[in-house]
Amino acid sequence: MFEYRSLPEIIKHNVRGGHGEVRCRDYLKGGDVDLPFQAFNLNEMQPGATIPEHQHTDEAEFYFVVAGRGVGYHNGRRFAVGPGDAWFCRPGETHGIENTTVPGQVLSFVSVFFARTKE
Repeated sequence: MFEYRSLPEIIKHNVRGGHGEVRCRDYLKGGDVDLPFQAFNLNEMQPGATIPEHQHTDEAEFYFVVAGRGVGYHNGRRFAVGPGDAWFCRPGETHGIENTTVPGQVLSFVSVFFARTKE
């Protein structure tokens, strides 16, 4: 079992050149289990935080919004996101997220990283 309060909190500032603070808790890492992914974590974007559009060449990433409202980015497209919204980014695709829509709120989202499969 994973208890939220017992998982170490990792505080990240200016992620990928963005602004503000994102607090992350890693629930699973690829080396911990024999599954085809690298990490499963909960991110809590503090008010005003942004992760600008960026890409990963060797991994895919899945975003799932748990709470709060914000803006998502995928391959140059900008769209509103809220609880239950999700998007999948394949290796080389651009993606990002920002918490600037509702003043003072925390935007919580899960991200799952998948390693590129060998061909």
